[in-house]
Order: sequence, then structure tokens, then C-alpha cells
Amino acid sequence: MPASWTIGPAVARTRSPERQRVLVAAVFALTLGLITLDVITWVELDVGAIFGLPLLLVGPTRSRRLLWFLTALLTITTFAVYAIQIPEGAFRLSETFFVNRVLDVVALLLIAALLHVRMVAADTSEAQARLIAEQNEKLEAAKVSRRLVEVQESERRALANDLHDLVGQKLTALNINLNIVKIESAPSMRAGSGARLNDSLKLVEETIESIRNVMAELRPAVLDDYGLSAALRWYAEQFVKRTGVATTVSEQGFARRLSPAVEESLFRIAQEALTNVAKYAHAGKVAVTLAATPDMSRLTIADDGAGFDPSAWKRPAKDHGWGLMIMRERAAAVGAELNVESAPGQGTRIIVTVRSHVRGSGERA
Repeated sequence: MPASWTIGPAVARTRSPERQRVLVAAVFALTLGLITLDVITWVELDVGAIFGLPLLLVGPTRSRRLLWFLTALLTITTFAVYAIQIPEGAFRLSETFFVNRVLDVVALLLIAALLHVRMVAADTSEAQARLIAEQNEKLEAAKVSRRLVEVQESERRALANDLHDLVGQKLTALNINLNIVKIESAPSMRAGSGARLNDSLKLVEETIESIRNVMAELRPAVLDDYGLSAALRWYAEQFVKRTGVATTVSEQGFARRLSPAVEESLFRIAQEALTNVAKYAHAGKVAVTLAATPDMSRLTIADDGAGFDPSAWKRPAKDHGWGLMIMRERAAAVGAELNVESAPGQGTRIIVTVRSHVRGSGERA
């Protein structure tokens, strides 16, 4: 269905290019017809009213250039017809025919000026409507994104709890039972059976440790209990153990708890950034900084690795770019700003800024 806009109460403009061309052609045909009529009739026409008709028809095109082109053309025609009609040597400024033509031109200019103002107002109104629509779309997208993050964190929490209740506890019980069997059977146990039992105990203990690591990745208890700073320090220790990359975590400003949603997003962004460091950066050092002022909180993850050109990673490809996209979506979900500073051979800085007005009522002192 074609969209339309209104200049006045009953003047609408279609956006169809084909109809636009037809309308412009009709305006020019009418204009030329009226000019011809004014030239060949040799009688006084009500130029202000008749020549104003093409200008009114220009309105739906919303072309201010066309409006003033026709105004100039009709103004020139108005005086040209007078110059043709007046006998040689009969020109006087006070002559009625000339005065009427001047008044007609003034009327044309007033019509054009009013139409120009209405066109500008219509363009401004449409631009504001587009801006409002875009802002509403962004707000809705942010709400959906935040809801998805909340659902994801809820699912992570539920899965971690299930692993603890359904798997972790049973493995712990199995470990206890195997140790009891080992103790009770020690005097009569064969050497081979003892070795297998010890191997089974080791496997159970390693499985328990692996499940604990998975649970911590899914939902680190330290984040809920002690906050973002403690969670970042804990994760940095795990990261150093896995990768050997020297990682430091520091705080600047005064410490405070943010809302759960913001802390979760910042922690997940730090996780993703460190994962990217391990995969692509070939870095020797990583510095994680959590800074806070009364107006904002800022998380920075900086490495001394290979770096890259951020402008070349606007869209994720099959094997890269997804991490940055995920980080941007997580930041947008809580109203944060994410900036990436990097260049080939100069390392990378991920900066996430949360302004005070988006920390939410859930902020904790």
C-alpha cells in the first residue's frame, strides 16, 4: 500500500516514482498551457489565481526546486506578456495593466512562499516521525535483547543447579562409596583390582572437578555472592591456568555493586574478550580494569597481542567476528556502550561503559 504525507488538509503526496513523474509532467503541461493562453488571448487574466494553480499542484511532489523554478518561469511570463501587449512608448509605472501584473507577481510569490514553508514543515515532521520510529525500534530491540540475556542467564543458572543436584551429588556419593569399598577390601584385594579401583577413583574425582568447572562457567557463584570484581579476579586466575597468558585485574575509583543484569553482561563480555585473546591475539599480557565514578562504570580489557582492523570486521564470518557481535549485543542489552580500539600489531582494547542512568533500580550499594 503506498504511503502518503499531507501538506494541507487535503493535499497528499504519493511516493510512487511513476506517479511522481506523471504528476510533474502534468504540472509542466498545465503551466505551458496557461502561459500559451496568456500570450494568445491578449486579454487580462487573473494571473495570481490562474498561475497559482500549477504551484499548488507542485505541492504533492514536495520539490522546492521545482516550486521556485515554476515561480520564476511564471513571473517572467507575466512581465513578458505585458511587454508584448503594451504599445511602444506607452509604458507608465502607474498604468493599471502594469500595476495589476505586479500585484499578480506578488500573489505568485506569496503562494510559493507559503507552499515552501508547508513543504519544509512536512519534511521536518516526516523526519521527526522517522526518528521517533527508529528510536522506538531501537528501544524494542534493546528490550528484546535484554530479555534474551535474562532468559539465557536463567537457563545457565538452572543448568548449573541441575548439574550440581543431579550429577555432582551423585558423583560425590559414588566417590565416597568407592573409597569405602577400597578401605574395606584393602586386605584381600588383588593388586590389579586395587589399581583399577584407584584409577576409577581418579576418574570420578576428575569428572567432579570438570563438572565444577562447567558449573562455574555457566554461573559462577562468586558473581552472585561477591560481585563483578571478585568474579573477574576468579576468572582471570582460571584463564591464566588454562592459557599461561599473564592476566591482571585492577580496580579504580570506589567499589560498588551494579544491577545483576549489568554485572552479568559485563562478566560475559570479559569472558568473551579473554576467549578471543586466547584464540586469536597471541598476547603475552592482558590487563582487565574496572573503573567507577559517580557517573559511570567502565570495564576495559586490553592485550598486547596481534591486534586487527575493527573496520574490516563489521559482519561476522564463518570462523571469526562472532565474539565481537555477541559482546556488542550484550552491551546493548543493558544500555552500555562498547568500543573496540585496535590496529594490526598494536594490541586490542575492549571498553564497555555503563552510564549512571542505565544502571537501573537493581543497583546494589
